Amino acid sequence: MGIIDIFESVTADFEIMLRDNNWSRLEKHLAEDATYFNVGGPDPKVRGRAAILDYLGKDVSNSDRRFDTRTLIALMPSIVNGNRLSLRWCCTHTLAETSDFGVERKAKYLFEGDRIKEIAKKLTAERF
Repeated sequence: MGIIDIFESVTADFEIMLRDNNWSRLEKHLAEDATYFNVGGPDPKVRGRAAILDYLGKDVSNSDRRFDTRTLIALMPSIVNGNRLSLRWCCTHTLAETSDFGVERKAKYLFEGDRIKEIAKKLTAERF
């Protein structure tokens, strides 16, 4: 299985988790000693699978779950270089009786076999 296939499996499980809140489905995608870099964010570095899942759970509760809908659009094709994948996307949130809120992000993933070893995400300057 290639990096793109592995990543698509991760994102598919993430979308299912958003509906059923079963975070355990994401454990299999992260190395036990994975690191999450939230570049420019309040918690710039999170280490370990359990800590990353806890961080993401809080992040989803404080952002995605506060809106009615969430739509992701790839802004460029994913780039694979060996065991690294990088991408850029836009996430648009909607909430009844308010304007849509969208943010762009860049992300880089380092894979170790079929698991994610490192994630680095950064908000771009683009918000609309």
